Amino acid sequence: MKLLLKWLVSILIAGLFVWLSSRHWPMDHLLCDSVALDGDAVSCLAGPGASVQWQVHLGWLLAGFAVLSLVHFLRVLRWVPLMRAMGDFDFWTLNRVGAVSFMCVFIFPLRLGEFVRPYLASREGKIRKSAVFGTIAVERVMDGMMMALLLSGVLAVLPSDDAATFYSLRAGALVALAVFSSAMAMLMLAYWRRDLAVRVVHAVFGLVSHRIADKVAAMIDAFIGGMRAMPSRTNGLQFLVATMLYWGVNGFSYFFVMKAFGLDQWVDLAGAYAMMSAVAVGMMIPNSPANVGSFWYFLLLPATLYGVPQDTGTAMAFALFIWALMLLQYALFSGYFLLSGKVSIGALWSTQKDHLPEA
Repeated sequence: MKLLLKWLVSILIAGLFVWLSSRHWPMDHLLCDSVALDGDAVSCLAGPGASVQWQVHLGWLLAGFAVLSLVHFLRVLRWVPLMRAMGDFDFWTLNRVGAVSFMCVFIFPLRLGEFVRPYLASREGKIRKSAVFGTIAVERVMDGMMMALLLSGVLAVLPSDDAATFYSLRAGALVALAVFSSAMAMLMLAYWRRDLAVRVVHAVFGLVSHRIADKVAAMIDAFIGGMRAMPSRTNGLQFLVATMLYWGVNGFSYFFVMKAFGLDQWVDLAGAYAMMSAVAVGMMIPNSPANVGSFWYFLLLPATLYGVPQDTGTAMAFALFIWALMLLQYALFSGYFLLSGKVSIGALWSTQKDHLPEA
């Protein structure tokens, strides 16, 4: 029942964001009466005179997918230095775990997919799930800080004619920066004063329930233990450089797909990074299944600053296609391991149960 309730809540979240997206970017403009092919350009035609609703160039679309595929390996690569101190994990083992886990994070609602990577990694290397959770905590906090800083930075060069959207994005970036900076400070304090951090967490959650306080304090203690096993200075520097490379390359996947739909005549490369940052920050909240609705909504927020026309299906088609390309990339990269039986599908479903990592 708990799992069913989580899925129902996530479906309501999806409905909310689909509605919010359709208010600004009408989805009826996506429909085609006919399709025309001219070279690598596919045009969606509809209405009197078969006017173009939207058009996509397949060459740029394939380029965007190629970058998304590269981004997958960069994402695995940056996990390597965090896992190095925990065991003899080779890149291809982490790739197998990562391919399936990244798909689950994208598809499972309410961030339940975050449980998959610790589960699979602990089976591969006979290490505690809590230690792997420590690596994920470091990744999430670093990603949150980096994306909030990037969004704050690019907003300085983005148009601000749509004041409501501009200030909403800036407020979101500042809130995210405050949250993740506080989380980073807490992680650093906990790293040096583990006993103090555990006592504080136990005292705060003890105001609600001693049972919950015991579980959360044990989880935090295990996280800290996992983090202490991780980065030497060299590993930490490698992780930082790999993270910057990962996000730096990722922005070009958005830009190439933008070019596929001709959006680059309005939105520049800075806007593509603004879209990526808005999506990354927005997807850190409890998400809908496969990020339906929420991905499109946050992605297109920066597009309104550039005055992208809303009377065609171009912007929404772009949002749907880049979302579908990501879903396809996750499905292809994880599908081999699932269909070949190297990773159990049934085991993935069991990881959605409400549980905390062991101490």
